[in-house]
Amino acid sequence: MDIKTEAGVIGKTFHEIVVDSIDIAIMVTDNSGNLLYLNPAAESMWGLPRHESLGSSFLFALAGYERERMKKTFDYVVRTGRSVRASDIVFVNREGQTLYINAYASPFRYSDEDEMGIVMWTENITEERKLRMEVHRADKIAALGQLTLGLAHELRTPLGTIKALAGLIELNLQEEAPDVKRYISVLNNEVNRLDKLSRELLDFGGRRSLNREWVNINSLLERILYLSSLNRTPRGVSILKELEPDLPEVLGDPENLLHALMNLVLNAFDALEGEGSIRVMTTRKKDEIVIEIRDTGSGIPGESLQNIFDPFYTTKENGTGLGLSVAHTLISDHQGRIEVESQPQQGTAFRVHLPIDRGGGQP
Repeated sequence: MDIKTEAGVIGKTFHEIVVDSIDIAIMVTDNSGNLLYLNPAAESMWGLPRHESLGSSFLFALAGYERERMKKTFDYVVRTGRSVRASDIVFVNREGQTLYINAYASPFRYSDEDEMGIVMWTENITEERKLRMEVHRADKIAALGQLTLGLAHELRTPLGTIKALAGLIELNLQEEAPDVKRYISVLNNEVNRLDKLSRELLDFGGRRSLNREWVNINSLLERILYLSSLNRTPRGVSILKELEPDLPEVLGDPENLLHALMNLVLNAFDALEGEGSIRVMTTRKKDEIVIEIRDTGSGIPGESLQNIFDPFYTTKENGTGLGLSVAHTLISDHQGRIEVESQPQQGTAFRVHLPIDRGGGQP
């Protein structure tokens, strides 16, 4: 029955108005998965324009590699007639957005001929999940900070002694001792690796005050790309720059910002494994500068995305798991944030948002 107002008939039932107004995505399909109805929230969340998608499979809302997983759940509901509920799960929609959702699917009868279909609702909890992860990460970093700081200081003293003694031994070696020279070389390499780890631990655990000054982000990125290209750019890797001219400067610590952004650039090089491209872009969006570092590597598995900024979490054979954590901490110190978007075999994009100080702040 249509709703009547003083202006006349609205043309929608009361139930349609309610369903179209709520912020939970609702999709209704037949037993084959073809869309019979979706509300505006579903159009927005899943990138499915209603006029294009009605009559087509709801699976087109998802990235291609996600469809098989969802189809198994859908087929289970159709086959058993049972409802399914899932909380805090991750999906990637067809536009490449990673969504954390609560979901529910249930069979229902939608005609006098006893035709059966499936009603699905999905609640987007992405922002809530991000906030929970930030709080959890902050707690973890606070707990580990003092431990790593003390450990790093304890490591550096014996490492310096070992390196100095190795140098003295090498100076006093006779030419006829090539094997010992090789052993000393290996020893020095391992000491250097541990020294790098100790410096990363200091960066992670230390909470130095910021030496704030006005920073030109484009110039900083040019310096980073030059430094990283000196020893990291193999012939099969190309670097593409799209730096928006006349960006306003940001108020921050140039060395800390360089360190954070360098970690992201080096991470992109590592992801390529010697072949592909890295695109570095800057733009202004309202009161922020956005820096995007995108690679064409193999991407980050969905189950790893939520952990990549956690200290000591790594998928690299020789990684320490501190590079991205340090970058996240340093950007947070500047009241900024880092977002990541990744799809298997399609690369990864890190976006750094830094606030523009419009209040006339002083370095």
